[in-house]
Amino acid sequence: MPPQPDKTSSHLQAASAVITALAAVLALIVIPWQLREAERLQQAQSARDIYRDFLNLTVQKPEVATTDLCQTTDTRERVAYEAYVDHLLYTAEQVLEVSADWQAPMQAQINRHRPYLCSWTDTDLADFSEPVGALLGAARQGCSSTKACP
Repeated sequence: MPPQPDKTSSHLQAASAVITALAAVLALIVIPWQLREAERLQQAQSARDIYRDFLNLTVQKPEVATTDLCQTTDTRERVAYEAYVDHLLYTAEQVLEVSADWQAPMQAQINRHRPYLCSWTDTDLADFSEPVGALLGAARQGCSSTKACP
């Protein structure tokens, strides 16, 4: 007659199976959360890096950041300034994708370029995301009292 399995052994095997199943379920929950959190942290860091690069450009080239486009006739200054504003808007696109907390600092930066932005048409605004379009729209609300650049 074969020996009877020990009841303690059966209970341990059952408990082990339940623990293994719970660990698997927990892994199915925790791993995707960890991946999403890591991605969120990476996006936040990228946003800070992009904004830091923009500020660094502003510090290194203050003459570009403060160009009065309405007064300049120098083609190189004009092109540099337009590229600077494009970089600002790219920065706004990237940081606002991560968090709406960037809205106020980006609005302040964009407002500094109101005269240039007032020269834009609605077509010029069409390619921007909704958050950046809203910032541009807010900046351009003052266009009736701001002289647009030619």
